[in-house]
Amino acid sequence: MISDYISINFVERIFDNPTLYSGVENLMGVYGYALQIYCDFSGYSDMAIGIALLLGFHFNLNFNSPYKSASITEFWRRWHISLSSWLRDYLYISLGGNRKGKFRQYLNLIITMFLGGLWHGASWNFMLWGTFHGIALAVHKMWMTFTGRKKGEGSHGWRRVFGVIITFNFVCFCWIFFRNADFDNSIDMLKQIFMAFNPQLFPQLLEGYWRVFALMLLGFYSILRPTVGKMHFVVELSVYRS
Repeated sequence: MISDYISINFVERIFDNPTLYSGVENLMGVYGYALQIYCDFSGYSDMAIGIALLLGFHFNLNFNSPYKSASITEFWRRWHISLSSWLRDYLYISLGGNRKGKFRQYLNLIITMFLGGLWHGASWNFMLWGTFHGIALAVHKMWMTFTGRKKGEGSHGWRRVFGVIITFNFVCFCWIFFRNADFDNSIDMLKQIFMAFNPQLFPQLLEGYWRVFALMLLGFYSILRPTVGKMHFVVELSVYRS
């Protein structure tokens, strides 16, 4: 419900004609698409997992709150886990993984994600989307090496909050190219966001799109809320079932 309403009444209009809308509207359209694709994809995966469970089959979780990730590496451990695991096991490791030096590791990451983009479709926008993610993964690996941080060592406090904000906005930047089949549309959208951004328009937009923004707020709250609340619900449910 959230995904369809946001898509039909806001996101599609913005992406189809970005130059007709302000920078604020374009930015909100990108955030709306980030929510839409997550709700659609994660929702379908959860439905499949639930139906399989009713039939006696157990499938692993496919989306694990990816927008809570504090790095692009963490994002790909949480987003579309079945695909990212397949890319790691059958492409990245087959190319040599991290066994042939740092430069080769970075190159393998970029090649793997480029092919991951190609897996979505033989179109420039998917390949560019995959390449951006591959470069980001390589840069994050370089940063981990430079700072001497160990694999799996997470950030905490304000650093984690900052990391989540940066990661989410980078993922949203990549979604622009993933969603747009027309390269010029992607560039126009970025121009509007960075060159025609007027925060003073936000009260007017809030009045005109209040239903859309309310659903977006509800959607982002549901996927970004603390995991403790979700765990508490599961515990209560299991008690009632026993």
